[in-house]
Amino acid sequence: MKRTIVFLFVFALISCNNNSTYKQYAITTIDTLQKWYDEETGLYKTTSWWNAANIITALIDYSQITGSDKYLKVIDNTFEICKEFEVQMPNPDENWICTNYINDYYDDEGWWILAWIKAYDLTNDNKYLKMAKITFSDMASGWDSVCGGGVYWKKPNIGKSAVQNELFMLSALRLHQRDGGEVLGKTYLAWAEDTFQWFINSGMVTENYLVENGLNKNCEVSQGIFYTYNQGVILSALVEYYKIINENFLIELAHEIANSTISNLVYEDGVLRDLKEPDLNGDASQFKGIFMRNLAYLHSFDPKENYKDFILLNANSIWNLARNKETNEIGVVWNSFSERADASCQSSALDAFNAALIVTN
Repeated sequence: MKRTIVFLFVFALISCNNNSTYKQYAITTIDTLQKWYDEETGLYKTTSWWNAANIITALIDYSQITGSDKYLKVIDNTFEICKEFEVQMPNPDENWICTNYINDYYDDEGWWILAWIKAYDLTNDNKYLKMAKITFSDMASGWDSVCGGGVYWKKPNIGKSAVQNELFMLSALRLHQRDGGEVLGKTYLAWAEDTFQWFINSGMVTENYLVENGLNKNCEVSQGIFYTYNQGVILSALVEYYKIINENFLIELAHEIANSTISNLVYEDGVLRDLKEPDLNGDASQFKGIFMRNLAYLHSFDPKENYKDFILLNANSIWNLARNKETNEIGVVWNSFSERADASCQSSALDAFNAALIVTN
């Protein structure tokens, strides 16, 4: 009964909130988020390397949606400082320099590639696109024939999972759309096509259209592990692929995955949830915002009223139930108050407010 009351309360707010309301939510959320920004490192205190790529992406999205130029210096500062970043190890003598956003994790590289492609779209500064290509070249080197193909999760040759391959496909498609060309003897489009075929044949997309997390060392699907970000990145990849080859089954698949997610990975009140909430680590607290970002992109291409309703339901729940009213810090669970707050949780909420701006524009 309590969940039903909360759902009705939040859903009722949808009708009285408009684009300017969600813009104010986003502004307030960014103001709080930037308290964690460290100008000297270009990163965000309380969270890690790959999270920073997603935070910068959320700032770029907000800038693109609203036309604001307020955060261009932040975006550029992070780009310039972090293209040669010293990775801190427990033993300082083992510290090493991450150059051109290339590190030990191929999925980390994918997040930065997508961030800098979006920075290029926002500013038309070619240095961002050039960097995306450099990082993509390293990511492509993580592909081999083990398990039939696909990019590894970590160097050297450890694990093949959904997210890095979704990121790789999406990055390849967006680089193809903007500049064409090839890397390691294959065109960007060919890399995307091969990744898509491998992904579909891997068995990670279930009969219920949820995306499993990955494969085990025997190349078998590890069943029952559904993270929201795995359901999200693929949506944008399918949209971009459809734009190129114009095959309806791609958009149909995107809608199947999106609808399965908003039906199955939710609380009783319809608010998005991830596995093991509220006990999420600093990685998992980023996941829901990534889903919302990509759901909004699918909606912007092929609008569905239930996507709009879902996005606004979540945005209102975040603002009214998950936010500390005194500090404007937002917690890890989106339909209840949590003492825990950090830059990862805050930027995940920003993704949801950006999505609300898109569907109410």
